[in-house]
Amino acid sequence: MCLRPLLCLAALQVVAGDLAAQATTRIEFPRSAYEILLGQEFIAPVRINPLPAAGLFSYGLIITVEGTGGLVGITTLAPGTGLNHDGINGPGNRGVVAEAGRFSSKGTADIFPPMKPNHMTPELGEVRVAGLPAGTYALRLATHNTLGPTESVFVDGQCRALDEQLAFGTTVLTVVARPQGSIVAVGPMRPDRQTGLLLQEYEVTNAGSMTIAFRLLIRDMPAGSQVWNAHGVTDGIPYIDLPPLAPGATARITIEYRSQDRTSVPEPRFEFTAATSAAASPEGVSAALQPRATLSGGQVLLEFNSVAGQSYYIQYARDPASPWKTALPRVEGTGNRIQWIDNGLPRTESHPATESSRFYRILVAEPSAP
Repeated sequence: MCLRPLLCLAALQVVAGDLAAQATTRIEFPRSAYEILLGQEFIAPVRINPLPAAGLFSYGLIITVEGTGGLVGITTLAPGTGLNHDGINGPGNRGVVAEAGRFSSKGTADIFPPMKPNHMTPELGEVRVAGLPAGTYALRLATHNTLGPTESVFVDGQCRALDEQLAFGTTVLTVVARPQGSIVAVGPMRPDRQTGLLLQEYEVTNAGSMTIAFRLLIRDMPAGSQVWNAHGVTDGIPYIDLPPLAPGATARITIEYRSQDRTSVPEPRFEFTAATSAAASPEGVSAALQPRATLSGGQVLLEFNSVAGQSYYIQYARDPASPWKTALPRVEGTGNRIQWIDNGLPRTESHPATESSRFYRILVAEPSAP
């Protein structure tokens, strides 16, 4: 027979009063606020702070997700694996979903043999919430008490009750329909004599509270005009994908426009969405490519002969031993000599003038490359 649970029950009556006067222990989320995009699953840990020196003999949590219309969402809690969370459904049961938006789970070190170790990490479990519409939600934590006011739910590894000294935290979850960003033109649009393109610099800012990779849709282009350095087209709208930006961070980009009549000045409308996952690295035969010249402002000019109908990718790296990155968009061969200029975002992840060295190579794409 395992005597440890009986010893714990006896000890709880002795030390519970003493712990009530001790410093507060918090059951909390790491952050007071989170933000996700519509359609994303919210995942966050729940922690005890501080973790008792001897760990936890038992604990029980209820997590609720509440919006303006009441309890919402599909909520689950994957608890720590050290304790026994077995339930009526057999070993491995993760608790019972009482109703939409509420989830509960309890675990104990060793009710029956074989004995299980105490829970020895600050992280008590991982909360997952899915299916929330756009809006703001409060996530609340509470003790999962099922036996009434005399039950001790949080018990440390020395059989001491913690319930009376616990404070439970909350967090705010915001689900946004679209990422929050801004884009402002920097200086006037200028013609580039080297390429015949119109160049406009912009400053893009992440105005949201989470790090995100933006996709910038460029709408309302004049008939016959093109976004020359667009990364792709979706539903007829050219777009540019940007690397992840932290909250409040900015990035300077240069968008290249081509006007067939050389008189239409584009005044596009921009829209922010979330960038999709990065495309797989292209495959093909590569060869070193030496820059022809460094232009004003530290831009780098490359030249190479092309074959009509052949696709090429320019790749770059800090040194030949570093991982090679692929510049976008790819270059389509014309049968003539092609000039390509590295002027930073969105063609490459940073301006070449910001690095002490940058090496280039050209990759002749295989026919199946997108």
